[in-house]
Amino acid sequence: MRSASERVGVGMRGRFGTAHLIAVAAGLVAALLLLSWTRSQDQVLSVVVAANEIGVGATVGAADLRRVEIPAAASIATSIVPGVELESLVGQVSTRSILVDEPILRSDLRLAASNTGLRAMSISLPPSNAVGGDLAVGDLVDVLVVSDDTSRFVAEQVPVLDLPAQVTTGLVASASTWWVTLGVEGVEALEIADGVERGTIYLLRSNGSPALTELQLVADPVEAVEAGG
Repeated sequence: MRSASERVGVGMRGRFGTAHLIAVAAGLVAALLLLSWTRSQDQVLSVVVAANEIGVGATVGAADLRRVEIPAAASIATSIVPGVELESLVGQVSTRSILVDEPILRSDLRLAASNTGLRAMSISLPPSNAVGGDLAVGDLVDVLVVSDDTSRFVAEQVPVLDLPAQVTTGLVASASTWWVTLGVEGVEALEIADGVERGTIYLLRSNGSPALTELQLVADPVEAVEAGG
């Protein structure tokens, strides 16, 4: 049987051990909280925001954008354009009005119709009327309109801006109707649209070709003579 002093000693050791464990546990909790806070400060993303107000339809310049850091856990972080892509946004066109310091979402901007100020115009036609579909983005084409009474070139050496994805897969020949997007000026757009409505469109690849000399062929020989003077 233990003496009174021994029982007191055991009790003190027991109380010391419990207090010690509580202190250690509290210290671990504090350390984990500190580590979590530190990591949360490190986990940030660089994203793009508007440095100036950008109106809908405006072409974005470098001075209109800047980078900021936001917590990586932000619910919209993945929808915002990352900071490393800032330069690629310059020259694109805004699809909505964007306020100062507002994040730039991927859906807020789109590429300009062309980098030369031309307008983008799509037309549908059979691949056989467009060099058998053997066109690539960047090619230059002449646009020929054939109607009942005349054949005429309505645009010369206009750039191909876009093509169906199937062109690159070799399946273009299977499509009876196809489309191509051209970069055109205003008058050319009017002429091409009129040709689509009144005749048949043909595209001639003209990379490196000399300027056209014959722009129109009249079907009626009498009209051809009169046209020649």
